[in-house]
Amino acid sequence: MSGSLNLRQMKYFIAVAEELSFRCAAARLCITQPPLSRQIQALEENLGVLLFERGNRRIQLTDAGEQFLERARLLLRDSEHLVMQFRQPPAARKHALNLGITTVIDASLFSWIETEFARRFPLLRLNVKRQISIRSVRDLNRGILDVAVVGLPLHTESLVLDHLLDEPMVVGLSASHPAARKRKLSLRDLDQENLFWFDRRQNPAYHDHCERVFARMRFTPARTIEPPDFHILLSLVAEGQGIALIPRSLKTMQRKGIVYKDLDEGEQLGIRVAVAHRAGAPSDGVTAFIGFLKEHLAASKA
Repeated sequence: MSGSLNLRQMKYFIAVAEELSFRCAAARLCITQPPLSRQIQALEENLGVLLFERGNRRIQLTDAGEQFLERARLLLRDSEHLVMQFRQPPAARKHALNLGITTVIDASLFSWIETEFARRFPLLRLNVKRQISIRSVRDLNRGILDVAVVGLPLHTESLVLDHLLDEPMVVGLSASHPAARKRKLSLRDLDQENLFWFDRRQNPAYHDHCERVFARMRFTPARTIEPPDFHILLSLVAEGQGIALIPRSLKTMQRKGIVYKDLDEGEQLGIRVAVAHRAGAPSDGVTAFIGFLKEHLAASKA
C-alpha cells in the first residue's frame, strides 16, 4: 500500500458510487470500463478495505464505502477549490466577507448560507457572526461587518436596506391553558395574561412599534422580562407562568407542554427581515452576496 491518495481514483470512485454501475460510470467519465475497474481495485488495495459489494447484476457500497464516499467528496471539492484559487492572480485570491445574522428568528432559516456560499464563491471566505440586530448595525457602521441580515423595525441610521422576508408573530402558551383549544387567538384573548417580553434596550425601534400596536388594541397585560435563553422561556411558558409572543419560524423549537397559535395581530407585530450594508457603492463581494441570498430565498419559496 502506498499510503497516499490519488485524486483521479477519488473521482472514479465517486462516479461509480453515484451510478452504482461500472458501465454507467465509465460512460460518464468518457473512459472504457476495464481501466475504471483497475483504478477502483487499486484504490481498495491501497485502503485495505472493500468499497463495493459486487453482484452479478448490480453493485452497492459497503459500510466502509459509504463512509469513504462522504470524505472523498469533501477532499475532491477542496482540491478543486484549491486549484481554482491558485489559478487566479494574487490580487484575486481569497478575501473575506464579514456577515452578521440576527438571532431573533430561527437560525435554521439561514443555516445553509456558509455551505452554499462556499460552493458558489470559493475565492471569498464568509465569516459569520450571529448576534442581535442592534449590534450588527453598530458593527456595520464601525466597518467590522460588510453586510448583515437584520430584523426591522430598527434604527438603521444611514444603512441601505433590502427586504428579504416577513416573520409574523405567534403566541406560545401552555398546552393546559383554556385558550389552547382555540384555532386562532387575538390580543384581546390574552389581556389578562402575564406576558414574557423583551427589554427595550435590545431594539428600541421594534419595542416602540409593538407598544403602538398594543395601545391600539388596548392590550395591557402584566409583564415579565423574558429570560435570554429561549429554552428557559419555553419551560416557564409550559409551566403556565406566562405567555410569549415569538416569530413564527421559532415554532420549530418544540417542547412538551407548549402550543403555538396564530395571532390576528401577528402581521402587525411581525418582524421584517432585511439585508443591510453601508451607504455608497457596495463592494463586489457585498453585491454578490445580496444577489446570492435573494436568489436562494426566492428559489426556496417557489
